[in-house]
Amino acid sequence: MLRVRIVPCMKLARNSKVSRDGSEVAIPDGGRVRDLLQEVGLFDEEVKRVMINGRRARLDSSLRANDVVHVEA
Repeated sequence: MLRVRIVPCMKLARNSKVSRDGSEVAIPDGGRVRDLLQEVGLFDEEVKRVMINGRRARLDSSLRANDVVHVEA
């Protein structure tokens, strides 16, 4: 299992299981951003931009342990 931190924008935080300040989430090894979103109750269609560790990413980007994922609506 990978442990990653997801930090949603204010709008997305209201619609998910993630706090505004972010939450640590466990996903299976080899997980992608899309898997992380599904785990916290967000839909692909809600997300306009994804950043992993401060770099622009895509929904199919792979995640590594301790990544910080910012999502914006």
